[in-house]
Amino acid sequence: MYLSLSHSTLLALLYGVESVLSQTAPSTILDASSLLPDLGTSVVSSHLTSGVAELTTLPSILTSLSSATTSGSLFTTSATLTAVPTTTSVPSSSSSAPFPPVGSIPRDYSPAGLSRLWDLIGPVEVPPITTTVIPQTPVTLPSPPPALYPAFFAVTPKDILPDLKFPKGFLFGVASAAYQVEGAVKDEGKGPSIWDWAGHQPGVVTDNSTADVVDLHYYLYKEDVARIAALGVNSHSFSISWARIFPFGASDSPVNQQGINHYADAIATHLQFNVTPVVTLFHWDVPLALNAYYGGFASPNIVDDFIHYAKTVFTAYNGSVHTWYTFNEPQVFCANLGVFPFNLSLPNGVNSSNAQFHCSYYLLKAHAGAVKAFREMNISGEIAFKSSDYVGMPWRANNTEDVDAVERHAAFGIGVFADPVYTTGDWPQILKDTLSPDYLPRFTEEDSKEILGTADFFAIDAYRTYWNAAPPEGIDACVSNSSDPLWPSCNLEVMFDFNTGWASGPASDPLTSWLQATPQFLRASFKEYHRRWPAPRIYYSEFGFAQPFEGVRTPAELFQITEDTDRTNYYMTYLGELLLSIQEDGMPVEGAFAWAIMDNAEWNSGLSARQDFSPRSRSFGIQYVNYSSPTLQRTYKRSAFALSDFFQTHLQKEVAI
Repeated sequence: MYLSLSHSTLLALLYGVESVLSQTAPSTILDASSLLPDLGTSVVSSHLTSGVAELTTLPSILTSLSSATTSGSLFTTSATLTAVPTTTSVPSSSSSAPFPPVGSIPRDYSPAGLSRLWDLIGPVEVPPITTTVIPQTPVTLPSPPPALYPAFFAVTPKDILPDLKFPKGFLFGVASAAYQVEGAVKDEGKGPSIWDWAGHQPGVVTDNSTADVVDLHYYLYKEDVARIAALGVNSHSFSISWARIFPFGASDSPVNQQGINHYADAIATHLQFNVTPVVTLFHWDVPLALNAYYGGFASPNIVDDFIHYAKTVFTAYNGSVHTWYTFNEPQVFCANLGVFPFNLSLPNGVNSSNAQFHCSYYLLKAHAGAVKAFREMNISGEIAFKSSDYVGMPWRANNTEDVDAVERHAAFGIGVFADPVYTTGDWPQILKDTLSPDYLPRFTEEDSKEILGTADFFAIDAYRTYWNAAPPEGIDACVSNSSDPLWPSCNLEVMFDFNTGWASGPASDPLTSWLQATPQFLRASFKEYHRRWPAPRIYYSEFGFAQPFEGVRTPAELFQITEDTDRTNYYMTYLGELLLSIQEDGMPVEGAFAWAIMDNAEWNSGLSARQDFSPRSRSFGIQYVNYSSPTLQRTYKRSAFALSDFFQTHLQKEVAI
């Protein structure tokens, strides 16, 4: 989709910066970096926030930017953003093999039945390695990189706030997800997931890659754990593939013992290297069978199937895993259900408009049921889910509409799941005032009792913090018009300061135009998380940065790929602010997890340009993976050494007694 921008004196402000339009979970980003230097009309492309599939329609965007006249502002007249009738680059459902009608595939749990499910995907790539690799240990770190800057300009990682320490037992972690790193997609009895299917649909992944092989962490996990342990990493947050444990997903289907055994050994390997395993039950990869049988998370049938899966995993690894997440970023996951290709598998009575909120309802019931089982089974440890997004700031100070826009962003972004679990047992009032029960199913009194209190801590994937503004026509007009492209969240996400015009922070890779580094807002953000959704402890469960243009480089340019200076600066500034948040603000943060352990399959953005050398990369890894190598060789980047140095200085050493 493309947007026509009519210029005014705002052009000078917008040149090279971006504003973001927030629509429920995804953010449609107006990329102004390509604005022409003259005052003609320019065309700017629309992108998506991380992990969200392309929007299929955007009938109109802003008709005007509300008046921006304030003392000290760089601009005094309003600009106009108007939509031009275009088609999106996303294929319609008719451009690929249609998903079979929901319920048309019989529940055949035989090998032949599993084969029929894989037929929905077609041929998959065979991995170059098919057995678990035993690495040489201990891993010897290569020579560290030289100091990034002269000492008079910037301190080294170990010299950042050297007198401050993280609390005892603090988790210095890296993070990953099964679909994004494991590969071996069809090996050892695994069933297909909805993302295995989506990755094979034309046009869904921008570089046309799949996660069939990807990092092959499934067979290289021992090497990967040894490598992060050598850095001093003491924790790894990873997910279990539901379809490896239950190839058919359903509670009455057989368990795949090979999957159970694999994760048992993976967990044992972590413990062997003194790396604490933190396990997520679900990181977006629904067993494809469940979408085929009844529509997956858009159906109430998902609740019992998920609870049964959770109980099976709890039983298998009780005592070895002590920190659990039921769901990763449920708001982002549910927002995907209404867009291509996932909207091809919606059950009767659910459509692209209300799928997100039906998913939210059933997912919360599944979460509550899993936590109830966790506690009734006396599983050792703690459990919660991972929130994502941020609590914003009013773009225009003392503007009541922008203040309301912040509340709407917080409610639709984090509060939709956090309010029911941490504070009220119910949806945020803003959601109930905006969405009718046919969109947003209402909780019964019994539902609320079961959901409230089903978290032992608060976890947040917080990559950035921005400003929020009201739609130009006003919030009330947007809320009353369900055809408004900003409905139902009815707020704008803005990435530059109203008063000065400066960006909120340095930009990441152009293909992650939703992300700018904003460490200066971290402390205020954590105060807001803790004020709104109080918990005895907080885990900073994901944060990371896509190094600009890293993915356009070839393996021959490894010496430049590993020099990820912007990512290094991101981590060092964020961690410094996190230290201050803990020590000066009293925030009970007990762990921080860098995304990601290595380059990986970034959902609809695919692997990276390193496979086909086209400018399509959104890599977040602190280790480079050479996808052209038969061994998928890993190489540490500068950011990995910086994280290692920082935590070696700032973690409190355990003293043996």
